[in-house]
Amino acid sequence: MKQTDNTRHTLLQKIKDPNNESSWEEFVEYYSGYIYVIIRSFRVDIEDSEDLLQDVLIKVWKGIRQYDQSEKRSKFRTWLCSVIRNTVFNFLKSKSVKNSKQNVSYNEALEQMNLINEAEVDKIAEKEWQNYVANLAWANIKNDLSEANCQIFEDSISGELNNAELAQKHGIAETSVRVYKMRVKKALSKEIVRLNNELSW
Repeated sequence: MKQTDNTRHTLLQKIKDPNNESSWEEFVEYYSGYIYVIIRSFRVDIEDSEDLLQDVLIKVWKGIRQYDQSEKRSKFRTWLCSVIRNTVFNFLKSKSVKNSKQNVSYNEALEQMNLINEAEVDKIAEKEWQNYVANLAWANIKNDLSEANCQIFEDSISGELNNAELAQKHGIAETSVRVYKMRVKKALSKEIVRLNNELSW
């Protein structure tokens, strides 16, 4: 993923310019994965999710010029998730209306979405953002870590093995396991903080 010296706030201002293609490409690079995860959280299948991702990006591109953070209490992520929710809701509604007998899955997903209020959308936005940033952070740092560090950390995530069992599995001392895990957690926490500072509005 390319790095930039611009703050995310600056990027938000830049993508309001429809002629600034490079900033828009940067936005798509950072946020497509997050948008896709939110769409999938509304029980949309993979094929429809890919189409809806493009629809959401178009709506964001058209609507971002009307978004003014200073006039809203909500974060940009909350606004973005509202755009996602409305796009998915309208899609499911159109599908369920066309042929309600054949579109049982669309009807069920639509009923679930009817139960989601604005506060819950905000909770979904925050929960999925934390997961997304954690996964992005891990993808960013793991190539800079030793193979042993990565393997031990990945084995420890499931919680199925304690430190003694990890030490036995990897043929190292238990104290080394603790050091490896601490080293990875420190690097991961640092990258999560960096990403949150760069990507949050």
